[in-house]
Amino acid sequence: MTFLASGLNPTRRRFLSAALAAGCATSFPARAWEDDMRADATSSLIDSPRLIVGGGPDSLPGQVAPLLATALAGGLTTPPPIAVHYDMGRDGVTAANLFDNVSPEADGGTAILAPGAALIASLSGDSRVHFDFSRWAGLIVARRPVVTLARAELHRTIRSRLSGLFHDRPVRLAVSHPTGVELSSLLGLSLLGLHPLPVDGFADKASALEALKSGQVDAVQLTPGPGDDLAADIASAPEGIKPIFCSGPSVAGVPGFDATYQMARGHAPSGALYQSWLAVSSAAASALVLALPMLTPPLAIARWRHAASVAVTDTALKTWNDAQHLVVTAGADSASLLNQCMPELTSLLALRRWINNNQPRWRQGQETRPT
Repeated sequence: MTFLASGLNPTRRRFLSAALAAGCATSFPARAWEDDMRADATSSLIDSPRLIVGGGPDSLPGQVAPLLATALAGGLTTPPPIAVHYDMGRDGVTAANLFDNVSPEADGGTAILAPGAALIASLSGDSRVHFDFSRWAGLIVARRPVVTLARAELHRTIRSRLSGLFHDRPVRLAVSHPTGVELSSLLGLSLLGLHPLPVDGFADKASALEALKSGQVDAVQLTPGPGDDLAADIASAPEGIKPIFCSGPSVAGVPGFDATYQMARGHAPSGALYQSWLAVSSAAASALVLALPMLTPPLAIARWRHAASVAVTDTALKTWNDAQHLVVTAGADSASLLNQCMPELTSLLALRRWINNNQPRWRQGQETRPT
């Protein structure tokens, strides 16, 4: 017998609709149960979220954590602020390891706030690293400029050095440690054909600039901090000290790495080590990264990204970001910025081979050689 829906009376239609729904539930009980459970679990866990912070309260992530926890709670519609777990480890690596330990659950209830230094540690193959940030889903990426300063002699004579002049003179670069955030400058100078020598022990901008002024080093990596005026810092540098290149957000009057390379080499940069430099420099410019595990349910990621987009409009958070000279990207757009910190496998292996080949030189106080 054939029924035409348009010919059925309302009561009959309601009866058949109910019967059909019951039949579907009977036919696919596991699927319906799983969908309900997934929705309930996602909702309940996000309703009691927590934030793992890569650093103590005095670190850059630690300073912004209370503001961010309150602002995120508003977007997540949970009671503010969300729970915060500070990790006192250096450069956020310990916190990232902890985050990866809870990541297999991917329940949507835990996010990480990490500095770019943790990403560089991962890229460099640091033995402390047991996490893989390629499995993170970006929520917020806050970037700031990174400028490499050196004596003008180096700036003027790059071409002549490439042709063989001054080839025995190393470029002493102030670093916190060779595979820290200054790896961007160290690798960049090497790609330009110079022979940088990392001089460690300079963990802050003030000590690095003082070493540059006193002639202990020839180059430093500079990033703006609270209350800093990067242009004024560059302009007030001692005579003979000029910017060679910058990465991250552009800086007026400072050439990008590609432009400097073109000037020095006469052609555009390319190759696996250059691709790895792009990733390292992106990580160095990423002052803060807020992320979830990649396997977090899509609805939970969408809810967090909405919360992140709402959070960055918070007045207190915007004021703090401006003081730190941060350019903030939130929501789905942050994913592409985090992806820029992840080189292809060939480039990653080239970077680690370059580091391994040069580490014996660094331990003996010898300059870096291109490999």
